[in-house]
Amino acid sequence: MRRVQWSSVATVFGAAAVALVMLVVALRGRLWAWIPFVIAAGVAVREVRYLQRARRPADAGFDEDRRGDGRPGTRSRRG
Repeated sequence: MRRVQWSSVATVFGAAAVALVMLVVALRGRLWAWIPFVIAAGVAVREVRYLQRARRPADAGFDEDRRGDGRPGTRSRRG
């Protein structure tokens, strides 16, 4: 069983709660609330991506070169 990173889970839920509150406040007409909404939503998305990367096995194969001329990030121009 994998270890759960509770601090990151708490960060996701906390940031989502703040984002939801700020979205409601912003939709009620307070323009200043968009700034904390964007920041909190960004933190939540970043932590979710961190948790997803932490669960991915180390040998997932995403670091392999693309097919082509052997350089990373290039593709072959042949048919």
